Amino acid sequence: MNGNVTVGQVMRRDFVGANEGDGLRETAALMLEENVDTVVVLRGAEPIGMVTQRDVLETAVERADLDGVTVADVMRSNPPTVAPGESLTTATDQMSGTDSRHLLVTEDEELAGVITEHDVVTASTLDPGVDREHVEADERATIEAATATAEGTGTGEEYSNQGICELCGTLSHDLSSFNGQLVCTDCKNV
Repeated sequence: MNGNVTVGQVMRRDFVGANEGDGLRETAALMLEENVDTVVVLRGAEPIGMVTQRDVLETAVERADLDGVTVADVMRSNPPTVAPGESLTTATDQMSGTDSRHLLVTEDEELAGVITEHDVVTASTLDPGVDREHVEADERATIEAATATAEGTGTGEEYSNQGICELCGTLSHDLSSFNGQLVCTDCKNV
């Protein structure tokens, strides 16, 4: 996991909130409507808990009737929190340590957003310090140099003609450049 990416860079600043007195059925409908898997329970502006899809499902299985069930009845009090300046590794450790798939992101005791397990997994390959265009230009230059050498027009450095065909994805012992791609004999002849 990339330690250079912070929670603040990947957290969701928009979140769905509910009051502890709200009905669970209405809150579940709101979760579906907003397409979220967690709701932050607020008392004024203070986050006091959270309700997840799993909490709603467990309650629905345990109770035949959800009438009269409030958010306060099922919410997780004192939800786990993380600061926006912390690394994704820290967030992952915190999720593992608290057995939670969601963390409230707080700064100076104020709610700044929410980060989910999905957010961490999605963002784990990000590196804000890498200029992607520069990396892609370097990769193209390396491929072009290998192609030129394989065709006998390069600097004299020796490269193997073995590799993965860029069209069909098979391992080939005889790649050649065709239309700007390294391709196997079968794909070149198509």
